[in-house]
Amino acid sequence: MSGEQVATGLYWDPDTWQLARAAYVADLDHDPDCPTGFLWWLHRTIELHVARGASGRAALGVAPQTVRSVGRGFNRHHPLKVSTRAALEQALLDDRVEHGRVLSRSAWVHEAVTVAVARSRDRLGRDLDLVPGRLPNRPVRSGVG
Repeated sequence: MSGEQVATGLYWDPDTWQLARAAYVADLDHDPDCPTGFLWWLHRTIELHVARGASGRAALGVAPQTVRSVGRGFNRHHPLKVSTRAALEQALLDDRVEHGRVLSRSAWVHEAVTVAVARSRDRLGRDLDLVPGRLPNRPVRSGVG
């Protein structure tokens, strides 16, 4: 990824982390627009959620993040493009000002990922397969299209 980046710390509960990884891998084979790296998938997920606007995000009715696995979550720093991080920060402000939705950065990204996971499941037509171990650095793609 080229351009300026800013380390962005996000809290992940293990369930959401595993589902995000599974959605990314499923999208590699079922979404022709899927980026070929998890970090780029996360960027796209954030940018699509920003594009929904505050009203669109509020209308989704996604429950705020809850800690599903008490004491087992973890923080991870992701190098986000400065423009993506700025759009995320503006979306947090818009959600609070326009709809009274007060979310942390992690909860907001959790919401974006939850929506992306649901869309990935819809494309796949079944539950996602969890991915054991590390994700591949340069994954082979199927003939999506």
